[in-house]
Amino acid sequence: MNKIITYYKSIKNQYVVQVRRPYEYIMNKYYAHLIDPFFTKLAFDLKLTPNIVTLIAGILGLSTALCIFLDQLLLAAVLLQLHHFLDGADGNLARLTNNCSEFGAKLDQWFDQVVRFALFLSIAWVSEVSIWIKILFMTTIYIDLLVIHKYVLPFIKKNQVIRSKWKEWFMSKGIIPAFDIFLIYFLISLFSIIGNLELLVYIILVGKNADWIYRVWECVKTKYYYKKA
Repeated sequence: MNKIITYYKSIKNQYVVQVRRPYEYIMNKYYAHLIDPFFTKLAFDLKLTPNIVTLIAGILGLSTALCIFLDQLLLAAVLLQLHHFLDGADGNLARLTNNCSEFGAKLDQWFDQVVRFALFLSIAWVSEVSIWIKILFMTTIYIDLLVIHKYVLPFIKKNQVIRSKWKEWFMSKGIIPAFDIFLIYFLISLFSIIGNLELLVYIILVGKNADWIYRVWECVKTKYYYKKA
């Protein structure tokens, strides 16, 4: 066991040369980022460029959506997790090889959005829920993006947000407590294996709306507190 731990630490230290940020989403911190160093090593050994890894990750993500359309849910579950690992490996590889670029960052963002849209469209399409739930499902994803990027993140950059004690506890551990896209990817794989995409749709609807509403409430509470002070 000690040899395995030592080997893992050597791989991580060698291929993950820079800490991404002080806070991380829980599925990345305790799952994906524990595994993606091996994918970084594989890409490095194969002499792949970070942009090629991004391209492969994007193809895997789009293939996941296609598999869901074709009712190949087990294959979709595997491909989506491979997409997740490679989505972390491309950044590792870019930092490792000192090959970071504005084009690479934009390519990664573009594929993130395209894969996200294709995935949610495929889930909405095949799920046996009402048309209104399908529309609400697709709308929720983009309401969340709009609210977070146009209001919450700009507010956080300008203000010290007042957080609840439970959230401060998570942040003190380096964890961002959120119903984030990486948790959603894990749930998509899990419920694809189970074969119940309908329940998945309702869980994402509740979780994602609760997430952005709570984050807006934090900003409003903070704004009111400073105004009162």
